[in-house]
Amino acid sequence: MFNSIQYFQQEGIKKLQKVFESYQNDFFKLAEMVYGVTEEVTKLGCSMIAEEWESYDEILRERKDLRRGWHVVRKDETMITTSLGDVTYSRTLFKNIKTGVSCYLLDKLIAIEPHTRMSEDAVARILEEAVDSTYRKGGANASISGSVMSKETVMNKLHMLEFPKTLHQGEKKIVEKL
Repeated sequence: MFNSIQYFQQEGIKKLQKVFESYQNDFFKLAEMVYGVTEEVTKLGCSMIAEEWESYDEILRERKDLRRGWHVVRKDETMITTSLGDVTYSRTLFKNIKTGVSCYLLDKLIAIEPHTRMSEDAVARILEEAVDSTYRKGGANASISGSVMSKETVMNKLHMLEFPKTLHQGEKKIVEKL
């Protein structure tokens, strides 16, 4: 997380200064200023999330007492879409010595299922929009940064939901005549 903040201080602040200088030269560019600030801040947020997850992965790699019976196979890079934007991070594949099963212990630690491409918060944003409008609009609102999911992905997420059946099905009320 500290590396992300340090990078933001060195590079992100310069970009923000350019955005504000552009706005000071032309006060009619309010929307451009807001978009510029939003873009830089979301990049910082995604970078901080990735760095945090990578620090957990590094702890798992270095501390054998936390991963007894598992040895390192390789390090891979992956991406997951969050409501903030696409987070690209590195994770380590481990193999169990006894069973021979391979898995990413980081994913288990942070509760990400295998082959997951979207976080719960991104799915929630999609479903909120899809309920009010269309699958296409739901997919377009997956994250703040503009990550787009297909209509089919939104439909699949929506159709996977299971709702509880009603407790009282179709009880008829008796109405007294006057």
